[in-house]
Amino acid sequence: MIDRYVIEYNSNLIRKITNSEKVDSFDSQYNAAPTKLLPIITIKSPNKLDFVHWGSTSDYAKKKPLADKLISLDVSTFSKSNMHYNLLISQRCIILCNGFYLWKETSKNEKIPYYFNHIKDKIMLCVGIKEKYEDFEGNTFNYFSFISKRSSHKWKEFSDNIPLVLDFDNINLWFDKNKRFDEILDLIYEPEISSFNYYTVSPFITDLSNNDKKLINPKNTSNQYGNYSLFD
Repeated sequence: MIDRYVIEYNSNLIRKITNSEKVDSFDSQYNAAPTKLLPIITIKSPNKLDFVHWGSTSDYAKKKPLADKLISLDVSTFSKSNMHYNLLISQRCIILCNGFYLWKETSKNEKIPYYFNHIKDKIMLCVGIKEKYEDFEGNTFNYFSFISKRSSHKWKEFSDNIPLVLDFDNINLWFDKNKRFDEILDLIYEPEISSFNYYTVSPFITDLSNNDKKLINPKNTSNQYGNYSLFD
C-alpha cells in the first residue's frame, strides 16, 4: 500500500488539468504522507484545487490509530457497500501525483524503499474519494483516500495493492455527474509497472518532517534502518 508520494507544484500542468487560468499555489511535497493537507481536485469543484487531509488530521491520528481504509480503499468496496457506492458517485476526486514510494521486502525483517515515477506523464492522475468524518463530540474534518486494487504481476513484490489512475483524456468524463457506476469504473485502471522508472532511495521518507527534494534522488540500497542491504 502506498503511504508516501510526491507532488511538485507546476502551475502550467495544473491549469491544464483544471481548465482554469488561475490555480492556488502550494509547497511541493516530496514526502506527502497521511494526515498532511494535500491538493486534490473534486467532482464538486473540478476547476480548482481543494486542500484536504489524507486519511485523517494529525490531531485525530494522535487519539486513534489511522486505519488503512482511510488511506486507500479497494475498488471492490464500492460494489459491496451502498455508502461507498454513493461516495464514488458523488464524491470522487483526482489526486495529483508525480511519483510514489513503495517498499520491497528482502527478508522477514528487512525492506528497501523505492521511488516510482511515470516515464511519460509528469503528473499522474490517481483517483480517490473525498469524505467527511464526524466524531461523537461533533467534530468534523474532510479527508481523502486513494482508490486501489489488489496488485498483479510485478507490482506484487512491492505492494499488495496499487492505486488506480485516470488518463488525461478522461478528466471531463471522470467529473461527469451523470455517469453510471459501471461507466465510472471503466475509466480507471491499474498502471503497468513497465510505465515507470524506479530505483532505490533514502529510507528517511519515514521521517514525516523531512520534505527535502533529495528524498527522490537515487541512493545505494539501504533498508528501513538506514543500513546497507546485501539484497536488491
